[in-house]
Amino acid sequence: MNASASDKLTVRLANWPHLLLAAHLLMLHALAFGGWQIPAVKLLWLVALGLFLIWQPFVAGERRISLRQSGVLLGAVLVSTLLLGPWLLLIWCGALAASIGGRGLWADNRRERFGYLLAFGYLIGLTVLGVVPELSPAVLIDPELRGLVAHLMPLALPVLLLFPAHAPRRRSGETFDLFYGMLVFLVLAVFVLGALAYMLVAGGGYIESLFKTSMTVAGALLLVAWAWNPRAGFSGIGSAISRYLLSLGMPLEQWLVQLSEESERHTDPARFLGAVMSRLGAMPWVLGASWTAGDLEGQMGEQATHRHTCQVNDVALSLHFRHAPSPAMRWHVEWLLRLVIEFYLVKRQSEQLQRLGYVQAIHETGARVTHDVKNLLQSLQALCYAATQPGDPAEVAGLLGRQLPQITDRLKATLDKLQSPRMDAAGSVAADIWWARLKDRYAHAPVDWQESNLAGHMVPVGLFDSVAENLLQNVMAKRQREPGLTIGVVFVDGRLTVGDDGTAIGPARAKALLNEPVNSEDGLGIGLFHAARQAEGMGYRLSLAENRPGRVAFTLSPCP
Repeated sequence: MNASASDKLTVRLANWPHLLLAAHLLMLHALAFGGWQIPAVKLLWLVALGLFLIWQPFVAGERRISLRQSGVLLGAVLVSTLLLGPWLLLIWCGALAASIGGRGLWADNRRERFGYLLAFGYLIGLTVLGVVPELSPAVLIDPELRGLVAHLMPLALPVLLLFPAHAPRRRSGETFDLFYGMLVFLVLAVFVLGALAYMLVAGGGYIESLFKTSMTVAGALLLVAWAWNPRAGFSGIGSAISRYLLSLGMPLEQWLVQLSEESERHTDPARFLGAVMSRLGAMPWVLGASWTAGDLEGQMGEQATHRHTCQVNDVALSLHFRHAPSPAMRWHVEWLLRLVIEFYLVKRQSEQLQRLGYVQAIHETGARVTHDVKNLLQSLQALCYAATQPGDPAEVAGLLGRQLPQITDRLKATLDKLQSPRMDAAGSVAADIWWARLKDRYAHAPVDWQESNLAGHMVPVGLFDSVAENLLQNVMAKRQREPGLTIGVVFVDGRLTVGDDGTAIGPARAKALLNEPVNSEDGLGIGLFHAARQAEGMGYRLSLAENRPGRVAFTLSPCP
């Protein structure tokens, strides 16, 4: 029951940090002004330490400690009590000032910061007027003035309770700034020791030394503050120090330039990675380097126990150091290695895209050749059908004599496409010659042929043969589904149009017809897609010119 009550009391006190701080300062006040020499007053040091342990911003004050920790803490308290004197109080005041400064820095409320500034000022006055004069008889100060200060200073402590204060969020890691606290401790030490030194060297009084030293320290701090982050002119000491800490002898801009140079020099990802790691291994603070990227492994230089590894997916880069690297160096090396990994991954993805592009070209070529062979087979089937029909044998022989050489030439051109996955060569013929051959190939089919202005025009035979075959085969397959369909082919001024009077193509299918392969009832579904791609590569455009019930037409025309 008593333990539970003490726990509750500790938690409540921890929620009133200014009350704990004011009580601790009051105990220090009693000890600083001669109380450390009185054994009864000296026991207040134990109470002061207990209040500090609850208030301190490092570890939760309500946390339980183990038996071993209790023994160590009790020993430290007893030793400090036995050795209590002006020098110990001076060191303690400096550490407490650092704690107050480091904690007050993270106060979000302005009034809360003012409260910590009041406590900090009280501690400074307690140090220079109470503790320092106890160090040596040479530190002379008017006894009446010191006695007046000793009696009036505690009246300021209740004012501290008027300022708001919140219990520190110890889990957030933002309750104490170690660097700022150390800076406060050093400035306070310089102030006190500077005042003593000025008093001994210049032979002035203690109060005069305090005043002149405070003015000197204040001026130096203002100068450093301006130089750290100036309003105009150069970038400031803070920027210079930050650049130095972040560069470690190798600015980030220079490293990016080196990465770009190696990236342009080596297209192969493995060679690029080896060259970049060799540059890193040449740094004076690096003993060696090792890397692993999938099945790729490599190393250079010497291996050491002190190393830093950066890993992203299957890529792991390591640098080995002569000495244990500091956190700033690890952070810097981490970003250097991450840049290397990003460059490597981009080059590896580029290589994979090149392979995929090559495979895609082979696939498209094979699909185009397959579709052309299908058209040739359909032409051969049409010739075979015409040869089996009754009629004049001389006409059939003439038809075969005219068509078979053309089919042979087309088959040869189709097989030539397999040698290289590229667009067809732009072999051209006169438009009237090509038009006559096309009409001759489909003389057996009921097609309405219309032409005009053919003289003087040249057409790429491979493109026009492929487009005409695709369009005519598709529209003839549509006639089988819709008997009585009328097919019309118009060739005017180098523009080829194939149309019919059947049903319209669905909106979704019409949108995808020339842009991607589509499902087909009669073929592979890729003929028009490849024909459109082929037309784009040769400066032509294949489009769905009309799409309405009673009129569906495709047009092949030169690009404007």
